[in-house]
Amino acid sequence: MKRSTWWMTMMCACGLALAGLAFAKDKKEVNEYPNSTRQEPKVEMSAGDQKDLNKAADLVNDGKTADAQPLIEKVIGSEKASKYAQAFAHQLQAQVFWDQDKGDDAIAEYKKAIAFDALANAQQFQLIYALAQTQLQQEKYQDALVTLAEWEKLSGKQTADELALKSNAYYRTDQYQPAVDAMKKALSMTDKPSESWTQILMASYFELNQYDEAARIVQAQLDKDPTNKKLINQLATVYIQGDKQQQALDLMAKAKSQGLITTSEDYVQLAKLQASADKPKDAAATMKEGFAKGVVQSTYDTSKLLGDVCTQAEDDACAIEGYTKASPQAKDGNVDYQLGYLLFYSNKSKEAIDALNRAVTKGSLRQEGEAYLLRGDAENELDQNAAAMADWNKALTHASTKTMAAQRIKAAKGGVKVQRAKKK
Repeated sequence: MKRSTWWMTMMCACGLALAGLAFAKDKKEVNEYPNSTRQEPKVEMSAGDQKDLNKAADLVNDGKTADAQPLIEKVIGSEKASKYAQAFAHQLQAQVFWDQDKGDDAIAEYKKAIAFDALANAQQFQLIYALAQTQLQQEKYQDALVTLAEWEKLSGKQTADELALKSNAYYRTDQYQPAVDAMKKALSMTDKPSESWTQILMASYFELNQYDEAARIVQAQLDKDPTNKKLINQLATVYIQGDKQQQALDLMAKAKSQGLITTSEDYVQLAKLQASADKPKDAAATMKEGFAKGVVQSTYDTSKLLGDVCTQAEDDACAIEGYTKASPQAKDGNVDYQLGYLLFYSNKSKEAIDALNRAVTKGSLRQEGEAYLLRGDAENELDQNAAAMADWNKALTHASTKTMAAQRIKAAKGGVKVQRAKKK
């Protein structure tokens, strides 16, 4: 299943909150991990290493990583340093690399620190969790899932934050049902979830085509913040994907009545929604209003959209205006073909020929035969008989226009004036 681009842009980034780097001066009275399967190791470190690492940790936490680096390297390079000191030094080195935007190097250092298996449980588990967070940040999603599984196994614990992190990793690896299951459990464990958690849950339902569930989540958020345009657009998109165009239209109509349709993106989305719901006149009116207010700027996409919806609404003058504006920016000839067609049936054969010339020159036409046929008809209208015959002969080589071209050629050779075909 291909992930929707819209949902990807909607997703909130998972923040990285690394474990604090400082020695615990006193043992905590409360055991945070009563179900841990790991034995508490004996903590040993020389007074000199402790002094160096305490100072290095303070410097790292103050953002003075350059000053901390020599102290860290001193411990890492010492053959006499205990496993605990080595583990803590590599943990500090990981933080330095992270602060320097060297995510992969930070991951390598975290793994070295973990491999010593020398830190107290609380520190060791924080370290493993920080590794999973960093892997997620570095888009190593499957690695993050493996690390989180190890964290759960050793700590004997699950938390709302950890499950949310796991759900995020599942989502990024297209494992949408596990993402839903993990996030639902995370949400059940806290009354203060991050906004990004519900976004991940909603996006997972969306990818599973469970649009009613996705809509329910967005609606619950919208009930709390009824003028939130982002949520309105999200809910409209969910409705559209769930083939509930009328609900989407009603939602956007309400937003418009509330004065929430204010940007170019708002007008464009509403017009597209109206067009997809087979309301081209409404779509045309929306685009006209956006242009008239100066909110919608004339770009290739907006101008072509104006041409498209006005064509569907049988508003030829408006469609001609839209396609004329889009023409200079068109990379192929299809817009100019549409423009030529409309100009021809608006009794503007000369302008139609100009547009069709551009269409043929730009190429990549979806209806190449029709372009030649139509240009021949326009030339025939202006009594440019030789040019018309040449274009009809070109149209004769295309299967879609072979029969019509042959009829025109036969009539012209017989001295019969070819009459304008009916507009389709």
